[in-house]
Amino acid sequence: MRRQLLRASLCGSLLAACLLSASLHAERYLIGAEDDWYPYTALKDGESRGMSVDIVRAAFAATSADIQLVAYPYARCMQMALRGELVACFNTAPDARIADDYLLPATPLFRDDILLWARSAEATPLQDLGLLGGKRVAVTIGYEYGSRFDDDSSIVRVKVRKDLMGFLMLEHKRVDYFVAYRGTAAQLFHDEPGLAGKFTAVATVHQPQLFLSFSRHNRLAAEALNDFEQGMRIIHDNGRYQQILQQWQHNPAH
Repeated sequence: MRRQLLRASLCGSLLAACLLSASLHAERYLIGAEDDWYPYTALKDGESRGMSVDIVRAAFAATSADIQLVAYPYARCMQMALRGELVACFNTAPDARIADDYLLPATPLFRDDILLWARSAEATPLQDLGLLGGKRVAVTIGYEYGSRFDDDSSIVRVKVRKDLMGFLMLEHKRVDYFVAYRGTAAQLFHDEPGLAGKFTAVATVHQPQLFLSFSRHNRLAAEALNDFEQGMRIIHDNGRYQQILQQWQHNPAH
């Protein structure tokens, strides 16, 4: 009788552990998606859309993980992930500080070039970023541009909320340059035809890989990171990842 009771107790404990594990895995991951960085991630018609949105959704879907994307300005999104209020946030170009503060997956979402933009009428190639000392350069709040640029205290940074504001400030000569990604600039010129042709890239500031950054202070983050890594391997192997890239490259307006 005692042996039967012990066996029943062990079976009950194993069942409870399995149910707990299934319950935890079934919990929804709350992930922050920046709200104004199209064609990669932006809030459009009340929904997060973009190339990296499709990649994140596909990766988690490959492991049957349940996610909810919530849109925030990038700086706020990263702060919420830092405090553990979100499981993760994207898109991040990591530096040493980011690597210390967040859990980073081995696999990036994508990569793109960060370019230094000038007014086309005055554009001259800039061979050395060290020549930016004393220049007024518009930067988007919360973005990382690589240590070579970010650590240069001689640059006069003018912070803007959106890329559009940076280009408008550059157009009206309120700054000397603006730093923006190649892909988002191309999309903006498509969406705002009045800006097309007015700006020319004069230097490459950085060529980063962009990541989904996971919180170090959210209890679901480690599990979510594992699901994401597994999902990224799956969609790379089955061709879904490349399909997403091609869809956005062939139809950037979406």
